[in-house]
Amino acid sequence: MEIILASRSPRRRLLLQSAGLAIEVCPSHIDESPLPDESVQQMVERLCQAKAMACDAPIDIPVIAADTLVSIHGQALGQPTDLQHAKSMLQQLSGQEHEVFTGVCVRLNQHILFQQVRTGVRFRALHESEIDTYLLHNDVLDKAGAYAIQAGAASFIESIDGPLDNVIGLPIRTTLNMIAEIKNIPA
Repeated sequence: MEIILASRSPRRRLLLQSAGLAIEVCPSHIDESPLPDESVQQMVERLCQAKAMACDAPIDIPVIAADTLVSIHGQALGQPTDLQHAKSMLQQLSGQEHEVFTGVCVRLNQHILFQQVRTGVRFRALHESEIDTYLLHNDVLDKAGAYAIQAGAASFIESIDGPLDNVIGLPIRTTLNMIAEIKNIPA
């Protein structure tokens, strides 16, 4: 089955390809700044829907858009602006439980479906030298919360409650179910 991915994320593309889908990439360029008093959950919903709508695609091919944010104490941690910002994020997450929210939007014809998936993650306490070494050897500037669980950050995890692929950036089972559901809606 062919789909259009409204994202440049290599992690999302790989997850979808691993599920047997043929992917065309059509990245959306939208303003991802938070709105005043917007919760993390509201933000991922707004952003993934805006990405789906911004993608110029044929109406007969499903468009998949997603947005993933890390939330600690209700504060959104998106992608870090630089390595110092990334270090600050990892210091915040050290020894703490946080949540990863991914909003998934599927668009086909004039129909749009949205779902949100939450995964709880607890980091063990991290030493400053571990954070520095991790940042030296990993590209984190395009990752919410400044970490990739599928890379070196797996060693930071004390526990996880929810889908692992959600933390990677796309809850694949949810996404596949949404694609099947939207294809069954009469045009």
